[in-house]
Amino acid sequence: MEDYDYLVRTLADSYLCMGVRDRDNTGDLSTDIFQEYRELIQESDSDEMFYSAVYSALFRLGTYGHLQIVEPDAYRSCRQAYEDDSPADRAHWREVLTDPGTVQGYEKLQALLDTMGATDSSAAPDDSGEPAANLHTLILPGGDVGYVKIDRFPAEHEDAYEADRAALWAFYQQAADCTDLIIDLTDNSGGSEVYWQQLLAAPLTDRPLSCTHYTLLADSANNHPYIEDAFSPEELHPIAQLPDLPELERDGIQAATHFVESTLSVEPAAERAPFHGRIWVLVGPAVYSASESFAVFCQETGFATLVGSPTGGDGIGALDPVFLQLPNSGILVQFTMMFGLNSDGSSSEEAGTTPDILSPAGEPALVTALRAMEGET
Repeated sequence: MEDYDYLVRTLADSYLCMGVRDRDNTGDLSTDIFQEYRELIQESDSDEMFYSAVYSALFRLGTYGHLQIVEPDAYRSCRQAYEDDSPADRAHWREVLTDPGTVQGYEKLQALLDTMGATDSSAAPDDSGEPAANLHTLILPGGDVGYVKIDRFPAEHEDAYEADRAALWAFYQQAADCTDLIIDLTDNSGGSEVYWQQLLAAPLTDRPLSCTHYTLLADSANNHPYIEDAFSPEELHPIAQLPDLPELERDGIQAATHFVESTLSVEPAAERAPFHGRIWVLVGPAVYSASESFAVFCQETGFATLVGSPTGGDGIGALDPVFLQLPNSGILVQFTMMFGLNSDGSSSEEAGTTPDILSPAGEPALVTALRAMEGET
């Protein structure tokens, strides 16, 4: 009960997406959900029931702002990544992941799941075949339009990153004489911002590009060590100094104490890709997190024209999700500490990004882009 009540209290003062969740679901249901699973825990002294209740409560709340329990396979992968390649400004992330209480908690949780015969839903499916390709490229009939579909943005430490780097550079050579390049992100739910910055934007621009937005923070007991790691005192501004923004929805973000100016920026690569035509980026509701940040960057800087349907959001103020460590069980819950605002003040998580060219109902974004090309030539 201490762990569960701690979870609810900490989310209330640290996690700023609860208002988004309640508005999107037409009602203040989060309190009812928390109470329902609290009663289940009260009626049982089972570790299995406790874990199931926390998992189910978070599942029903939805993954707004990357909210979810960190399952054992995800914990091991995350811990390995932070131990091997953790930047200096992520010290507290590493401390929490390697804390003895966390380590012991996940050993017990894994043993519990083994006893239950449960499958970790964060684990990759068992597939002895070759992994599916992340990139799909072609030159469309006529030879004037290059097309690349990217299903996710692998991080630098992944083998897929280097494979995609080589494949994209070869494709840029192949598309050198094209008038237009289409980058299809309609099935891309994110990954690493470094991917699009280094492999998409930097090779295809001949000038520095940047855009800046406001991002809200709650300087709670849980979040404070993360904030200290990631920001200098000069970067933190009291929430009272936030400028008036026409679409800012203050209901649900009362816990916000500060804001920072979050900048997405790219410098041209040392070697410019040979393609110099127009760039079109296809987007839709699956576009989220790092792919959303690319969509925002494209629209704000004019790097590319966005085509399709509104995106999923949460791409402003990109920072690794922070952890909420349950004090007795050691289990981790993750969520986005940064609450990004679009230029008009609307929530990036809630409103996403509206494309420059909206696809008519039922029309694929690719068809809309091809029609737009014909209309401009």
